[in-house]
Amino acid sequence: MDQTRPQDQTSLTSRLLSETFPEIQTPDFLEKLSDDSHQLLRKILSITPFIISAVDSQGIVTLSEGGGLTRLGFEPGEWVGKSIFAEFADDPELIDLFQRTLHGEKQRHVRTVGEQTLDVEYTPLYNDQQEIAGFLSVAVDISEKIASQEELRRSEERFSTIFQVNPIAMCITEIDTGIFIEVNENFLTALQCTREEILGKSAFDIGFWPSKETRREMIEQVKSEGTARELYFDFIIPNGTRLCTMLSAVQIYFRGETFLLSCVKDVTRERAALDELEKLNENLEARVAARTAELQQAHASLNEEYTKRNRLYRALQQTEARWRSLVTNAPDTILTLDIDGTILYLNHPLADRAMEEIIGSSIYQFLPAGDIQKARTILKQVFQTGKPQEMETEGVSSSGQKYIYSCRIGAMVSGGITIAAMVIATDITHQKLAEQELVRRRAELAHLSRLSTMGELAAELSHELNQPLAAINNYTNGCIRRIRSGITSLDDLIEPLEEMSRQAQRASETIKRLRRHVQKSEVEQKILDINLVIENSIALLQHEIQRNFISLQLELSPKPLRTVGDAIQLEQVLVNLLLNAIEAMSELPPEQRKLLIESDLHINDNLVICVTDSGIGLKKGEENSIFETFYTTKQKGLGVGLSISQTIVEAHGGKLYPRRNKQGTSFFIELPLVNGDNSGGG
Repeated sequence: MDQTRPQDQTSLTSRLLSETFPEIQTPDFLEKLSDDSHQLLRKILSITPFIISAVDSQGIVTLSEGGGLTRLGFEPGEWVGKSIFAEFADDPELIDLFQRTLHGEKQRHVRTVGEQTLDVEYTPLYNDQQEIAGFLSVAVDISEKIASQEELRRSEERFSTIFQVNPIAMCITEIDTGIFIEVNENFLTALQCTREEILGKSAFDIGFWPSKETRREMIEQVKSEGTARELYFDFIIPNGTRLCTMLSAVQIYFRGETFLLSCVKDVTRERAALDELEKLNENLEARVAARTAELQQAHASLNEEYTKRNRLYRALQQTEARWRSLVTNAPDTILTLDIDGTILYLNHPLADRAMEEIIGSSIYQFLPAGDIQKARTILKQVFQTGKPQEMETEGVSSSGQKYIYSCRIGAMVSGGITIAAMVIATDITHQKLAEQELVRRRAELAHLSRLSTMGELAAELSHELNQPLAAINNYTNGCIRRIRSGITSLDDLIEPLEEMSRQAQRASETIKRLRRHVQKSEVEQKILDINLVIENSIALLQHEIQRNFISLQLELSPKPLRTVGDAIQLEQVLVNLLLNAIEAMSELPPEQRKLLIESDLHINDNLVICVTDSGIGLKKGEENSIFETFYTTKQKGLGVGLSISQTIVEAHGGKLYPRRNKQGTSFFIELPLVNGDNSGGG
């Protein structure tokens, strides 16, 4: 069915096709689309959201291409050979449109097919004798645009209805000038004026604001905070009456522009009543305070003796009950020690020995030799400072099985003096084993991902090594020829030998970087300069960047940004992001392939790395799904790169997230700074 036409998007598409491929205006070209020389156009049409069709003078479809066909349930080329007059025989309006187009009239038609609304342009095609040989149609799906326009219209209608029937006095004004754009009936009632007296005039014309400075302060608050709430002002309405009002304001988008929506409430009577109430309340509070003081003094005198006798008894009961419940039901081992490490109390046996054998013995005989000195130091600190301490240690059962304990040591104080130390030992053996297994598996998965990445770059890396090796071979052959000729000196050989050394060093550095990136090693936690990690990642992909004609721009922090982590794994994250960015720009012309890498401090005292490309970008709603395992938009991708990268960043205490740009995508890596600043050691 016909609807309101949108902007000439279909006309623009048709014009773009005709200017890019001018021969498309002839039927001979359409007949040769199956040739290899025209496969590029077919590929272009297959990925567009349009539907491109060509019909000969007899109404037979000769071309049916475009990605929009699949949305209608058809395959490209499926309509070729069919007669449009037969297929649309039950639509006389459309048949008439076809016939007028075949008579040389250029047509435009909006029609609904299923749940889609198509904007279609029909253009006659001419042969060499300027006779009509058929027509070309270009269709665009405008369903979403029409739906959004309708939703905007309904939204404005709802807003207008709510605005007019709202019991609160409301007005819409220009932000800078204060000119009234719209008011509701309650606003007119409150100001006791007509709509004609208000609309088109500014708030100052009718004395609605006490001063321009007062309104300017309110506008600044709205612009900085987004809203202004419950501001009290005295206004003079047109009839000269002074009103005490409460005003709230907020910026709104109305009729395609930004205005100020203000809600005004007359609180003149309420303010007068409130002032009177405050006076009464102050008098009442004074009387209540005096009477309360008398009652409190009497109550204190009556209960002072009772309180003294029962306070100590209740505290003793509560303390004993908490202690017994805690110690009896605690799954942890609880001990009390004196300053020498002698065990004074124990709730569970240690090392399969009886309780009576343990109490009175030294705690140090149950500790590994390497932990004894640390335990002595911690116990001494607890007795001296009273501050709680923590340490981890190992224990061994009679069967030889090892256990790992997390110990929390606190002071037991009486009369301001530390009389003993309490130790709570928690068995964390299974937790430690699980953590170690998780780290090992994560490292193996990251290693496999690095090997996969290097496999993809094998051709580029071989080219990177081939250049210095070829140079070394050429310089070597040159030196041999000079020596055999007998017309050279040792000084003449120094320069080529030095160049051979430089090329060998270049090849060596390439191999070192490659081996370092793919080697399987334990996860290291070291202080790193993140700018150096970025530079090493770029060095691994330098040839790939040059091969794809990428314009690389670095905006790194001039000061070191240090974090604690594994350099290889963080390089792996950056390499994966850079490869994704390069691939995202592969369909662009070389001059449009731009890659920006930034590093800086973040507002939350973290460091942040940003990788921005000018590629095809993410689809709406794809920001979270790209991190799902095996989710990929690449034809040959496994869908684990970003998932592994997110796991690595989170294991380093940070986060990885994308941002859709107007063109391209930005990926942000946030990591904690060493000691909370960028001047940590390391």
